[in-house]
Amino acid sequence: MNKEQIKRGIERYLKVKYGKSSIKDAKDFEIFNALSLTLLEGIVDDWNHTEELYEKEKNAYYFSAEYLMGRALGNNLISLGLYNEVKEVLDELGFDLNRIEEIEEDAGLGNGGLGRLAACFMDSGASLEVPLKGYGIRYNNGLFSQYFEDGFQKEDVDSWLKYGEPWSIRKEDEFVTVDFEDMTVKAIPYDTPIIGYASKNINTLRLWKCEPVKEFDFKLFNEQKYDEALELKNRAEDISRVLYPNDSNREGKLLRLRQQYFLVSASLKDIIRKHKEVFGNATEDFAKMHAVQLNDTHPVLAIPELIRLLVDEEGFTFEEAYNVASKTFAYTNHTILAEALEKWDVDLIEELFPRILEIIEKIDAEFIVGLEEKGYSEEEIEEFRIVNDGKVRMANLAIHVGFAVNGVAKLHTDILKNIELKNWYELYPEKFQNKTNGITPRRWLRLCNQELSALITELLGSEDWVKNLDLLKGLEKYKDDEEVLKRFMDIKHTKKEQLAAYIKEHEGVQLDPDSIFDIQIKRLHEYKR
Repeated sequence: MNKEQIKRGIERYLKVKYGKSSIKDAKDFEIFNALSLTLLEGIVDDWNHTEELYEKEKNAYYFSAEYLMGRALGNNLISLGLYNEVKEVLDELGFDLNRIEEIEEDAGLGNGGLGRLAACFMDSGASLEVPLKGYGIRYNNGLFSQYFEDGFQKEDVDSWLKYGEPWSIRKEDEFVTVDFEDMTVKAIPYDTPIIGYASKNINTLRLWKCEPVKEFDFKLFNEQKYDEALELKNRAEDISRVLYPNDSNREGKLLRLRQQYFLVSASLKDIIRKHKEVFGNATEDFAKMHAVQLNDTHPVLAIPELIRLLVDEEGFTFEEAYNVASKTFAYTNHTILAEALEKWDVDLIEELFPRILEIIEKIDAEFIVGLEEKGYSEEEIEEFRIVNDGKVRMANLAIHVGFAVNGVAKLHTDILKNIELKNWYELYPEKFQNKTNGITPRRWLRLCNQELSALITELLGSEDWVKNLDLLKGLEKYKDDEEVLKRFMDIKHTKKEQLAAYIKEHEGVQLDPDSIFDIQIKRLHEYKR
């Protein structure tokens, strides 16, 4: 896209979306949306082409309860190579790009490292042109909005969608239904482009919104029973209302469990549907075309759900379906504490989806027989059991059925293999891998610190380092260059001044940029306080 196309696009979307004939009458959030829609329009052809290109290749899928994506506009401008052009267009129109970027709310789809890992994987997959698709939930109100009152943290609704969300497209015609024992709901997909850096490759993050099958009960409404008429609608929408709802009581646990099943059932139905559209039917070759990475234990119900779908809806035997599942799923472990691994009460699973419990119990029973045949003692088998003491151990299910399990750092993986999951490592040594978490240099250096990025590019002679951090070794020759070191320290001081100014504006606290900044940034969920 060139500057004239960008300008015309902004003008067009201001007219059709906000009824504004003159740009000077537009508010900042209207410019943000019009600009984002202009850029989205410009990438749609490449996005569709990427989908077509990958449909007959083996695809990887990332199932995650969280995606801590960060703001999209600036990151997408960097990936598209349009940052300077857009800045110039907005300058000419009397708007400041930095101010427009500030309008965008952080998408309320994630909380911590688990969600940021998912986002970085999606960025990396797109930039490396890997056929990778993300699946998650479109939480209407995120985790929570934090503020402080008399020195204490308070929580409020996170209204991250208040200005709209121009980067996602609702695909009404691709909805699927998800069945619980007591209700059926619709899963509506919202597709967000994940734009590869300096590439025409555009992958997809598909997020599901939960909606009722019927808007409301018209008969009850006519009988003036208004609350009852909307009960199923509210219960359905609760499923995708917030990330990590409080689960201190039974109702909270049921809602969390509904969320997890909603995510995996909708996603697997979507994958199977597309597989059948391309290949004719869901054959035993399914695992040759699809690999699913489970980000922690939240999506592990995908394992029995895939078996259920293949057996109950595609005519597989249990053994055939289990064989497919064992070649399809891999599991990422995020904790070294065995007691922190997710467990669900058997009665909760039975209440919401008894068929899933039936499949889990069958997997467990056959697993126990296999362990007995290998000579394991009753005491040793207790440690391995998937269903034990009235609970389903989700990590045990994932490790036993999946083809791989990984930690997220070498030390973490070594602790899993040698201490916390030692018995599992001795049983399945070939399954254990390490995948050290990284971060995307596109967002965390090229976008976040444009001053330092400009210096690196100048010294290395190109921007190739943005896709290959090994090239940063080329900076070593400047380690004793006084002029370069001074420029580096000046940039560092500039960034500290910018942070101090931000804190002064937003918190009213004055910081000395010459002091050492030691920072911890993360909201603390109620259960961690």
